[in-house]
Formats: sequence, structure tokens, C-alpha cells
Amino acid sequence: MYRPQFAYPLPPAPCDDQACIFSFDATNLPVFTGTLAAGAQTGRVPLKLDKDADFYLRAIRSQGGISFRLEDTDGNPLSDSENANNPTNYQLPNQYSNTAGAGLVALESGAGGVFGPAGGNYVVYLYNATAAPIVLTTCALNLAGVKRYSEEVCRQ
Repeated sequence: MYRPQFAYPLPPAPCDDQACIFSFDATNLPVFTGTLAAGAQTGRVPLKLDKDADFYLRAIRSQGGISFRLEDTDGNPLSDSENANNPTNYQLPNQYSNTAGAGLVALESGAGGVFGPAGGNYVVYLYNATAAPIVLTTCALNLAGVKRYSEEVCRQ
């Protein structure tokens, strides 16, 4: 479970934030049912959010040794170094972890996290940077954050 290092501000009244993790794997994302060849990458893979509340992304975690490029619901890259060499724009979260490869990357954007509207789509591109094929059924991507339940006044 993701626990932020510092406290986030309380949501504006009458909102209510509830912890949420969107987990994507072979059970709910068809791209994770195959194999990705060495040096290969996928196209655009939408990660659908629930329609019941806005989501504020605060951390990402991947399993299975797959590199990825994540974009927010507006198409802004969250893990892209914008290099001319495209494979270097894909990240492995454990490269940024100070906890011996826990693979959790904290994201900060504004007071609550990276905003995603209810029913929106984050987008991920997968890349196999290894010299051997990766069986994607062993891979997963988790988006940790909070859902903000509210009346229309709380939308920000």
C-alpha cells in the first residue's frame, strides 16, 4: 500500500478522499496476456478509470521487469525524458527507489496528486529493454492515489 512521505492537505469541504489503487494485469488488460519480444514496444494502451469519482494519482508501481511510459489523461508524459533515442524514454520504477528495489515512484503535481477525471484514461506504452522476451502475464502496473467523492462543487 502506498503511504505518502508527507501529509496531503485535506480535500475541500464537502469532499471526501478515499485511498484507491488501480491495478492492471492480465485479468483486466489484454496487452498483459501475451509476450513482448526483446527490444519491442507496444502502442498506446488506455488505462480506464472508474466513473464514480475523480482520481488523484500519487504513485506508480510496476511488477515483472517491464519498462513503461505513462501519460496523464491529457496526454502529458509522466515518465518521459524526451530523448531522441526513444527507448530511453521508458522507465523502470525500481531505478528511482531508495528502498532496495521496491519499485514505487512517488508523483507530485499540485496539492493532491496528478488529476484524472472520473471515467478518464491514463495511457501506458510498454517496452522490453532486455535481450530476451518478457512474458507479460507476470507483469502488473499499479496506480496509487485517492478517489475524491463529492458534489459537483468539489471538482478542481
